[in-house]
Amino acid sequence: MSDVTIAIAEGAIGNPLWASVPAEKHGITLKYGPVETVEDIVATTAGCDALIVSLHKMTPEKIAALSPTVKCLGRLGVGLDSINLVAAAEHKLPVIFQPLYAFNEVANHAAAMMLALHRGVVQATLTTRAGEWKPAIQIAEIASSQDSTLGVVGCGRIGRNFIQKMSPFFKNVLGYDPAVKDSIPGVTMVDDLDVLLKESKFISLHAPYLPSTHHMIGKRELALMQKGSILVNVSRGGLIDEAALVEALESGHLDGAGLDVFEQEPLPVDSILRSTKNLLLSPHIAWYSQSSGPRLVDWGITDAYTFITKQKIDNGSFATGPF
Repeated sequence: MSDVTIAIAEGAIGNPLWASVPAEKHGITLKYGPVETVEDIVATTAGCDALIVSLHKMTPEKIAALSPTVKCLGRLGVGLDSINLVAAAEHKLPVIFQPLYAFNEVANHAAAMMLALHRGVVQATLTTRAGEWKPAIQIAEIASSQDSTLGVVGCGRIGRNFIQKMSPFFKNVLGYDPAVKDSIPGVTMVDDLDVLLKESKFISLHAPYLPSTHHMIGKRELALMQKGSILVNVSRGGLIDEAALVEALESGHLDGAGLDVFEQEPLPVDSILRSTKNLLLSPHIAWYSQSSGPRLVDWGITDAYTFITKQKIDNGSFATGPF
């Protein structure tokens, strides 16, 4: 048994058994606790060497309240918008995240949503179950993908994996990502998001959520999209102005949209999104498979352990640090 103790935020791990494998392998003591308040942080991290969170908000106040014994913060996932990285850097707190654990699963989920919407599978299922037998022209536009352009906003690991899977379905592929400087085979990169929106019939979002990308798809941007377009977002809910999206769907300007992420999660019971037509919803599950769930927890705990004991990590990346 090592002398390493790692705190895990309540709700961070879907199945506690996933954590037992790396804990037993490395002789780690695990301590579960809440992190909703500053007082929770103080109690949960007392005497611990690391804290592991998922989508829990880590504000400057919470980061300041971490036990002085905490040597790193582990984020089980890719997005970092829930963690105040400026505060973490100021406190010289290394933040470790896992950008590689589920890029294939997320790309697959986006592809599944896009193809289901494109072929009118959701609408056809609902009307057929309701006793109707509608002709295809009344179910969805079903544009010919072979004659259409696919637009991908965000061309990092997930975006590129999505492109590899989906490019055979389309005539052209456009990409938009200010951070990408290298060429991507089979993709025409554009410098202006408006160009991509105007020229693409199918659009998938894989951008990070930052102040600069908040509502990057709003009323103006949706209006630029071709009538009958399909939009998919498996990245972060804040990328889309949801009220504007509802308007675009209800008016028929968009043929369909798929959302795995939302501005408020869990999605409120009374959210208008639940009843918006031609909108495919899933509860932030794009990351999951029977392999990716255990993999994420194993990598997150193991990286925290190896950083504490060896000042190195093997699986994830540093968002801040190492210091």
